[in-house]
Amino acid sequence: MNNTKQKILTAALDLISKQGYAGTSIRQIARKVGVRESAIYNHFKSKGEIFNSIIANIRMRSRSADLLNDDLLNDLTNPEKFLRNLAHRIIDQWGSVEELKIIRLLFMEQFSLIGSKELSISGYLNDVNSICKLILTEMMNNGIIKKGNAEMLAGEFTARLFLIRADYLSFEAKIKTKIIFEMTNKHVEFFWNSIKI
Repeated sequence: MNNTKQKILTAALDLISKQGYAGTSIRQIARKVGVRESAIYNHFKSKGEIFNSIIANIRMRSRSADLLNDDLLNDLTNPEKFLRNLAHRIIDQWGSVEELKIIRLLFMEQFSLIGSKELSISGYLNDVNSICKLILTEMMNNGIIKKGNAEMLAGEFTARLFLIRADYLSFEAKIKTKIIFEMTNKHVEFFWNSIKI
């Protein structure tokens, strides 16, 4: 993707995550990028196409590679610690500046139909849910946790984490990060005590 096109998408995500789709204009996007409005139309036919490109980029990304690495997998001998560290990685990932903008955009526009793209928070969580389902299935197969519906458990695990992150969406200070991780630890402890054998 060329540099100007990426700048347009970055500026549009920033503006739409603050003002919503309806509250953001091509003129504002152009001003933020530092180009004329006509330059926007060299890359995109409409604001709707810009929005659809943002959503397509969100859907194409895989978060699994960032979550699972050798350091985390070394914790498998202590499943509760593994789940806590996985939860912290998920929260860290959702705490990046770009992810916070995406989450705000999802909350604002999830009930809108813009072009042909339907937005949903559950769609955003699919990748993380799939990873957690795989992990929980393996834990069940190895007799580490109670047998059950791994998909439902994964949803329970990630949905609460997402709500913890979303509760502090407008706060980015370190003190709020401390509270988020305290709540995350309590969630993991409760979750683990509910599923362990």
